[in-house]
Amino acid sequence: MISVRKLLDPRTPQRVCVRAYELFLEGIESPVVVERLKEEGFTERIAARAVTFLASAFARVHYEKEGLTFPSYFYPGAAAFQKGRFLRYADEPVFQAALQLAEQLRRDGDSSQVWRFIEISAEHRGIAEARSRGLTPTGSSLLIHEF
Repeated sequence: MISVRKLLDPRTPQRVCVRAYELFLEGIESPVVVERLKEEGFTERIAARAVTFLASAFARVHYEKEGLTFPSYFYPGAAAFQKGRFLRYADEPVFQAALQLAEQLRRDGDSSQVWRFIEISAEHRGIAEARSRGLTPTGSSLLIHEF
């Protein structure tokens, strides 16, 4: 059974993603967004995940329309990469909330500010690097997300 406290908690994955989106729209840089989210009562872990996963979700929504596919897993940091330990995006509530927000904004046609999120994503950097080398990116490489 879900507790009333949990239902009323304003620090849900959906709320942290929306708030991170709002802060980015103000032109605030990623490290400052994390600090502001922490000041608003979000943990550093959740704030950092929101910043990272928001960018990833927007990039995926943008590039999937070009036919690129993305992995179901990621490495949660360089140490995890070295140990071969990865996590599923489907098991990350903050990523799922970020993806829902990105898809909703796309459906609503509110994508005028989306590029600022895409260009800070690991997905975009990998795709841009592949294209700059004359390669055809697939988007399917597992990424290392530092939180």
